[in-house]
Amino acid sequence: MKTSPRFFFILTAIGMAGFATGAAAAVDVSSAEHVKPALPVIPERTFQLTDFGAIGDGTTMNTDAFKKAIAAVGQAGGGNLVVPKGVFRTAPFALCSSLDLHLDEGAVIQAPDTFEALGIADPATFKSQAEASAKYKVPEPLITGKNLHDVALTGTGVIDGSGAHWWAWSERAARNVADTEPGRVVYRRPHLVTFSGCERLRVADITLRNSSMFHLVPRNITDLTIERVKVRAPWDGSAPNTDAIDPGPVTRAWIHHCDIDTGDDDIVIKSGGTDILIEDCTIKHGHGISIGSETIVGVHTMLVRNCTFEGTDSGIRIKSMRGAGGLVENIRYTDITMKGVANAIVLQLDYVDNNRPNFIGDPTKVPAIRNILIDHVKIEGSRNAGIIHGLPDRPITNITLQDVAFTAEKDFDVKDADHPTFERVTRTIQPGVGPAKLPGEH
Repeated sequence: MKTSPRFFFILTAIGMAGFATGAAAAVDVSSAEHVKPALPVIPERTFQLTDFGAIGDGTTMNTDAFKKAIAAVGQAGGGNLVVPKGVFRTAPFALCSSLDLHLDEGAVIQAPDTFEALGIADPATFKSQAEASAKYKVPEPLITGKNLHDVALTGTGVIDGSGAHWWAWSERAARNVADTEPGRVVYRRPHLVTFSGCERLRVADITLRNSSMFHLVPRNITDLTIERVKVRAPWDGSAPNTDAIDPGPVTRAWIHHCDIDTGDDDIVIKSGGTDILIEDCTIKHGHGISIGSETIVGVHTMLVRNCTFEGTDSGIRIKSMRGAGGLVENIRYTDITMKGVANAIVLQLDYVDNNRPNFIGDPTKVPAIRNILIDHVKIEGSRNAGIIHGLPDRPITNITLQDVAFTAEKDFDVKDADHPTFERVTRTIQPGVGPAKLPGEH
């Protein structure tokens, strides 16, 4: 007998179909709800990049101009370095403390669009991966900040990674031509903007686009603010691993009013963090708002609210794997809208990284997920309502859905986990309502 969508709703309402009802254990995210990271303190001195010989003609390399200007800011004790309208090509450069790198409207900081411009051999010249690996060293990210304090990256300009020539020699590109070009060389790719070991970091209003790999990577940051940032990269599979915003570990982070459309994770907490607030973000394509896959430090007390997802592969996603895991707990997602999302809710401890299918890692680092609250969520037209996969020795526990309505082709798939608690959940299971699969997608 064929089960109707109406019958699925009735099963949910009376607590059948293997799902529990009733009061769930408390999920405490109170310290994340009102988190306001300390902002960087920048002296009110202003420096113009063009005063240091920079030429924004889209051709001239301005690496020396950036380095001289930043050195001058550092020697003066900090200030604002203004990049005016124009296209300023540059090789990688590093920032200093007490600096606001400000991009005016129409300003573009652009990475070179050839390997030659970075002094790197064309990968097509190598006969094997071993030869390439012996001679090739991945370059630094275009912009870096290490062990700094009071740093800002602001303005309505653009930072462009010119990533197309890198994507053509990625792991995915090699897999795509494995039958016709076996042994194709892979070049490890640099990120676009990275910060490591910094206190009081703010990134505001800029556009990041076309990174060769991850766009914005703030690691080991205390007091992080990312606001009104736009990130763009092709989402059709031609630009793999182009994550938008990858913080972690991080303590006190506020990410809000960001507009993201990329080909991989849109916002993902890596390794760990605590007191994280993500709100009022618009996500199109990519893999939604994620935690993992590395969760070694653990993620505690995170709130995601007032966000929309449209056409993404995933919406809410926590992924980890044996060998790179830690505890993820006290996470809440509320006031979320999803349309045309392939996998609406994914909580997965048996994740497999396509780029590292044989990963072992540290066998003592076993991931765990517990105390997750998903409430006031509307999901329209999903292929899969949810995947909840734990590990036999580390089942996922205390997952609660409250005031959730979804329409999906398939219901929840639960394995090695306590069945989630459903409170006022409407489930409509209907064939054909999910998004069409992309070419080559399984």
